[in-house]
Amino acid sequence: MWYPALLFPAIPIMLLVFTNKYTALAMLIRKLHILSYDNSGNYLSAERIQILSSRLLLLRWMQTFSGLSFLINLLTIFFGYIDFMNIALNLFVTAVFLLSIAIILFIIESQQSHYALNLHLRDLEIYNKKDLGN
Repeated sequence: MWYPALLFPAIPIMLLVFTNKYTALAMLIRKLHILSYDNSGNYLSAERIQILSSRLLLLRWMQTFSGLSFLINLLTIFFGYIDFMNIALNLFVTAVFLLSIAIILFIIESQQSHYALNLHLRDLEIYNKKDLGN
């Protein structure tokens, strides 16, 4: 009954990655919130706010599915230890499925992150063209 060992190191690493992404996104949102009080945030479009909101929601579900996967993987080990192999195998399949969902959400969130960065680059290009034109 060695198969839960395959997921055991991967899940905490994924949780760490997701938590780091969450921390970075939270810092950005807090900074934008402060800028909005200074009326410096008027450049923030509804599209960008929607992207941030969507990314935050995806991160919540990524962390949730990873955490559930970790818990179920631990239950897999427990049920394997007490010799309930059918239950352990079913739990392991569930843990793999949940971690797969978290990874799919990670891919979607990464694509949104790249899209948001491309919006910033587009703005910089527009700003540079205006600056060079003057």
